[in-house]
Amino acid sequence: MPKPAPLAAGVLLKKGQAAPMIDSQGRDGSSMGSHPATLAVATAPLPVVAATAAAESPARARTADLEPLGFKVPPQFNQEFRRFAFENGYKLNELLFAAFESFKKTRIRESANS
Repeated sequence: MPKPAPLAAGVLLKKGQAAPMIDSQGRDGSSMGSHPATLAVATAPLPVVAATAAAESPARARTADLEPLGFKVPPQFNQEFRRFAFENGYKLNELLFAAFESFKKTRIRESANS
């Protein structure tokens, strides 16, 4: 097995040992911790999720209960999908779940009207 490539000078990323950056903010805007020796950095405010978008999002599934789903999409779609998810406060899988639910409801309505 080859030796993993270093990410920075002597620093290796190891699975399961990730930690939030000092003074980073969580999704809810709360501080993840601070360190007295760090410099104050101006950060842009996190995007605000509209109440309707939050109400429409499906219940969060535990990561342990999820399976990988792999497929390829055009780069433009990938960028647009990721940007929309970020701007509206969704995780990528949450947006996919919501889009699929909406698609199913539309198809059911179309088949009922036929």
